[in-house]
Amino acid sequence: MEASEPTRRQNQWKQSKVARIAVYFFFGFVILSVAGFFVLENAVETSRGSHQDEAVVSFGEHEGVITFSTDLRNRGIISSVLPFLYYLQKEHLRTKLQAGDYSLSGTQSISEIVGKIVRGETIEKGIKVTFPEGTTAADMSTRLDTAGLPGTAFLALVKHPDAALRSRYSFLADLPSAATLEGFLFPDTYYFDPRLGADAIIAKMLDGFAGRVEPLLTTIPVGKHYDALILASIVEMEVRTDADRKIVADIFRRRIGAGMPLQSDATVRYVLGETKVKHSLSDIAIDSPYNTYKNKGLPPGPISNPGLSSIQAVLNPTPNRYVYFLNNPDTGETVFAETFEEHVANKAKNGL
Repeated sequence: MEASEPTRRQNQWKQSKVARIAVYFFFGFVILSVAGFFVLENAVETSRGSHQDEAVVSFGEHEGVITFSTDLRNRGIISSVLPFLYYLQKEHLRTKLQAGDYSLSGTQSISEIVGKIVRGETIEKGIKVTFPEGTTAADMSTRLDTAGLPGTAFLALVKHPDAALRSRYSFLADLPSAATLEGFLFPDTYYFDPRLGADAIIAKMLDGFAGRVEPLLTTIPVGKHYDALILASIVEMEVRTDADRKIVADIFRRRIGAGMPLQSDATVRYVLGETKVKHSLSDIAIDSPYNTYKNKGLPPGPISNPGLSSIQAVLNPTPNRYVYFLNNPDTGETVFAETFEEHVANKAKNGL
């Protein structure tokens, strides 16, 4: 017996309702999945743990990554287990973690923590030396000497890298013949075996650059890599915060595009080899290709070894209308101006 017309319509309406609900669930699932992906991607680099000091954390030879990540979270090294496990899975690193004792802290990103464990930078592997972002090769040399490592030989090799070293790393292949390794010595905390020679120390730092910086440079043409690194080294020494670096990077890029000198005090400090609150007219007139008050465009090479934040700022600057900026000598705050008159007023307000 056939169903009546009202019954058929009611059945069709129910089927249509079920179909609509299924569609809503599907699109809801897709939206949540996409949102979750971006949240996890962002957390890998931006999330931090609550434990600010370095702590010794052990990863056992037969320990599972879930147990290990839970221990990291409980100790405040990471804020959440999920982004840690996501990063391991995405980068296919679950089986590449090396057992040992590591010095870790909540100030490090998940990618930094995983990188140390994948590279096996255990605390037993040598003398700990920290190179902050913006450290010059000369300062690195001093730190190495102080730690009982061959800092003098290190600096000599940095200034005159041999052909074998250049051929080993693709990012050094197109360097000008007179270029040093300044800018390519990735600033980080390292554990150096006291038996290492200067060449092995440099190789370890260049490996750090290859793993952390080189992938970022693939977003720009190969011929622009060295220029980006030079500009990042200047931005590193000019301002402190990530947001200010992105603004200053845009200001400098616009100055270069307009044929203006960069007028970076950081380059003058590099030439003078000393830090001053305010440079004199004779300082900014010093004869050097690194003096960006006297010469237009970029200097011939980096003036420091920049960290990821400054490199990312140059690769992805924040568009703005500012033309001038200064740093308050007491607070370090960066103050921006769109006109020269406003800049002069800012100098007076900030004691410059």
